[in-house]
This record gives sequence, structure tokens and C-alpha cells, in this order.
Amino acid sequence: MTQPGLQTHTGLGALHDLGGTWDALAPSPFLTVAWLDAWYRAFDAEPVVQVLRGPDGNVVAGAALRRVGQDLEAAANVHSGDWDVVAVGEHARADLWRGVAEAGPPALRLEGLVGDSPTTDAARRALRTAGYRLSERARAPSPRMALPADAAALLASVSRNLRTQVGRRRRALERQGELRLRTISSGPGVGHALDALLRLEASGWKGRSGTAILSEPATERLYRSFVTAAASTGILRLHLLELDGELVAGDIACAHRGVGYLLKTSFDEQLSRSSPGMVLRAMVLSASIEEGLVEYDFLGGAETYKMQWGPTPRPRVEVRAFKGLGKLPEWAWWNGIRPTLRVGLLRAGEARAELQRRRDAARARRADAGTLPPGQGRGD
Repeated sequence: MTQPGLQTHTGLGALHDLGGTWDALAPSPFLTVAWLDAWYRAFDAEPVVQVLRGPDGNVVAGAALRRVGQDLEAAANVHSGDWDVVAVGEHARADLWRGVAEAGPPALRLEGLVGDSPTTDAARRALRTAGYRLSERARAPSPRMALPADAAALLASVSRNLRTQVGRRRRALERQGELRLRTISSGPGVGHALDALLRLEASGWKGRSGTAILSEPATERLYRSFVTAAASTGILRLHLLELDGELVAGDIACAHRGVGYLLKTSFDEQLSRSSPGMVLRAMVLSASIEEGLVEYDFLGGAETYKMQWGPTPRPRVEVRAFKGLGKLPEWAWWNGIRPTLRVGLLRAGEARAELQRRRDAARARRADAGTLPPGQGRGD
């Protein structure tokens, strides 16, 4: 029988060996084997998988980390909408965090945590008890909402203006052709649908600014690998809004444990006057309700196009933990020096802007003073 206690594995073998056991504990798609495998490979990260086993040898909790020198970091970055440990319950989660803290890496960087979550509090307590000094900074909040019983209740819950706009924009699109929403979750059509979504995203402002998925090879590898794996596990949802068979808006999304997740969205900017993105969101939320999902996570920041549907923004934090005298300067940098410098730079920028405003005002006054009224100029 496998021995109980905390075990540390390097490489992806441990995750793949656990397979469904790990995924059954994962609270979000970003903690499933499908996402973690794609993420580690895309960013060439060194996996460190810490697993806690109970007295019977069964897995009760785990943490997917990456090694950076002597330190450890969460297996997460800007593309990860969520990160946490996986666990059967709060006691197992607390035991895992104690084990991670007592293992004693010099520093830990944990990105993607929910700031006011009891699971994050368990990490803070365990790390402080083990002698770590903590530094935190706020990240973009993650809007999430409970889904009502039906689509009518959804529209009744939003503002009259949004209801009117959704109806008007949808009718405007329907006047141009046959409008329909297709959702692909598996099968031979996945690759073609993903290609179409990626091309659509790259055709707009994200492509021009270099932030589209196709703009960065590592990012493209991440999403292509995840989509393939998610299709095989049943959590993939590619939502395609089509006008006469042509893609005008779409989402890369998934559904996990009763919650819908919006990973990426895009729309045809040539049709922006008809707001295909707004129409898509209304139809996807309705489709999510029909599927039986109980919540919807917009992920990312609290942009207006998300918040108008009534979600609650959940605070996100990045926690850094430092242990030992050797890490004291780094802790001081993140906990005091860096924030102070940042505030100083912001204030300096504001001061420069104010000084420029005053100079512009002075120039304007001098120009006004040097301009004679009509009838008093030279030669009049």
C-alpha cells in the first residue's frame, strides 16, 4: 500500500498517473490535468507536484507547482483564470499547506488565489506558522454570477437598457441573414472550429496589438493542447455565433462541475455596430442555463461588458512568501520598497502631468494676451 503523508514528484508523470482522481478534486478547469499538462508544456515549466495521501493511501489533496531555481511557484500565469490546491475538504487542504510550508522552499509565489477565500486563508496561516514572511498584491477581480432558472429570468434580472439593446442588436443581425449559435464540445469539428475562432480573434485589435493567441507561439500551444484535451474529457465548449454560416463572434470556453468558464472571446469588428459580442453573451448565458449550469465565471477583469450582466467581482491576490535571512532583502523589496517606489513613481507622474497642464495654461494665457481684438490689428 502507498504510504500516507506528503509526497513530492517532479515531472508530469504523477499528474497523469492520478488522472481522474486528481480531476475529481479540481475546483476549476485550470486545475485539471488537461489544463496543467498543456500549461507546463507550453511554457516549458519544470513541474513539482506535491500530493498528500491519507491513512488508506488514497490522495486527499495536491498542489501543482513549478520550480524556479530553489523556489517554487504556482503553476499559473496571466492565462490561468484560477489557481489553488486540490483537496477533499478543508482539513485535507490545511494539512497539505502545512506540508508544503514545512517542506521549506526559500520562497513561494502563488498567483491566481481568491483573496477572501477560506482556502487562501488556510495557505496564509500555514505559511506564517512555518516562519514565512508574506507579501500580497491585488490582481484583477474575477466576475462570477449565479445563473437563474431560465433565460426569461436572466433578462429580467438585468437593466431595461441592456434588455432593449440585446433585442435590438439581435434583430439587426437577423435582418442580415440567418443567425444561430453552435456549441461544439467534441468530435472532428473541434479543430476547424478552433482555427476559425483563432483567426477571428487575430483579425481584430488583439491581432494588431500583438495580444491575440496566434501572436505568441507558447500561447497558441497552450490553447491548442488544452482544447484537444478538454474535448476528450467532455469539459470543452466552443461557442460559435454564425451569420449565414459565417463566424461573427465566438468563445473558447468550458464547463466544469456545474460552472461555465469564459476563457477567450472575440467578434467581427466590421459588425461592431450590431454588437455581435453582446448578442453572443446573451445567447451563451441562455445556453448555459439550458445545459443546467448553475454559475458562470467571466474570468479576467471586471470590464463593463461583463459587469452589466450582474456578476460579483471576486478579489484576486498574488501571495509571495519568503523564509530565512537570505530572503529578507527580497521580502523587503516586495513588501515595502517596491510598493513605495511604485507610489512614488505614480505621484511623480501625476506631478509631471500637473506641471505640463500649468505650462499649457500659461502658454494659452500668453497667446490670448498677444492676440488683439478685431479692428485693432496692424494695418486696420
